[in-house]
Amino acid sequence: MKLFLLLLMAIVCGVQCALTDEEINQKWIEFKETYEKYYADPEEDNFRKQIFIESLQKVEAHNEKYNQGLVTYTLGINQFSDLTKEEMSKYHGYRRP
Repeated sequence: MKLFLLLLMAIVCGVQCALTDEEINQKWIEFKETYEKYYADPEEDNFRKQIFIESLQKVEAHNEKYNQGLVTYTLGINQFSDLTKEEMSKYHGYRRP
């Protein structure tokens, strides 16, 4: 069991460390173009980029599990990939007032 967990951690780290800064920057630019996102404030852009990077890492780690047959579905980046959990909560269906 410990060996499996160590192997899994190595794979996840490998996936997260696999992208270069240049590749991440390119994916960020493509994301903003695709979903028409624009942040005038550089601090806001950097904040959103960090959230996007975390989302990208989660997607890639999960999809690596899919490639290994450990899960049955894939994930992808979408228009919500630069939102915080709090911001996403308003999109989670009907809430009684």
